[in-house]
Order: sequence, then structure tokens, then C-alpha cells
Amino acid sequence: MAQRSLEAYKLWKSAQLKYDYYIVGLIAAIFTYSVSKYTPQKVAFSENSFELLAIMFLLVSLYLGIKRLEIDLAIQTISLKKAEEEELLVAARKVKISGDSHDLSNGGVITKENSQKTIDECIGILSAIKGDFSTRAKTSEAYFNYRNKFMIGGFTTLILAKCIGVYSI
Repeated sequence: MAQRSLEAYKLWKSAQLKYDYYIVGLIAAIFTYSVSKYTPQKVAFSENSFELLAIMFLLVSLYLGIKRLEIDLAIQTISLKKAEEEELLVAARKVKISGDSHDLSNGGVITKENSQKTIDECIGILSAIKGDFSTRAKTSEAYFNYRNKFMIGGFTTLILAKCIGVYSI
């Protein structure tokens, strides 16, 4: 059952990352195109002013999208550290109960004498990781929501600029 959950998580994470990269790439492409076609003029109720506003929306959206990807990488690193600490905690608890030493992959050894110290350290690290993970996850979700809102605002403003351009001729 756990193996299926891990595989489902891997598939979900892969799809989520592909989606984020696609959206950020789309925003970057439209931002670049809009900037290359933009010619500065006096600010007024005109197509040009709405294009400038759209460029600003897209710039903020692009920034938030990139920051979200950065935070996602940090969350993956935290998740890996959490899994390592949980494995170490399980090993230390087994050593404490059984009394047999346990060789670690990093060359260290957990003995019955240092098992309680290892358990305490792992619990402290895991509680710190939990807080950090929670904070970053909330920030990532906020960046996701704001990125999408600014993206929609940018697209809508670009469309509105084109409509104003047609009707103001």
C-alpha cells in the first residue's frame, strides 16, 4: 500500500511540476512578446496604457511563478531531510529496544548507549522541519494563487487593450 502511495505521489509531483513549468514558460513567452511589441507613449485611456498595465501584471506573475518553483525545490529538499530523519529515528528506536547496534549508511553507528541521544536529536530536527515545511507550503500556495491572478489579469488586460485599440480608431 505504501509503495502505491509513493508512486501516486511521484506521478502527482511530476504532473504538478510540468504544469508549473508550462505556466511560467507561457507567462514568460507572452511577457517577452508584449515587451518587444510595446512602444512607450503618453499615459492616457488608450491601448498603449493597457498594454503597459498588462506587461506589469505579467512581470509580477512571472516573478511569483519563478519564486514558487524555487520554494518547491526547497520543499523537496525538506521532504528528503524529513524522510532521512524519520529513518534514523526508527533505527534508533529499534536499537534502544533490541540493544543491537545499527550501522548507518554515512559510516556512523547507533549503539544502545547513544540511541536516546539520537532519538532526541531526531525528534527536535523533525519538529523544526515540520514548522519550516508548513511555512513554505503556505507561501508556495499563496504564490500559486497570486501568480494565477496576476496572469489572468495580464491576459485580460492584453485582450482589453486590443479591444480599446479597435474601438478607438
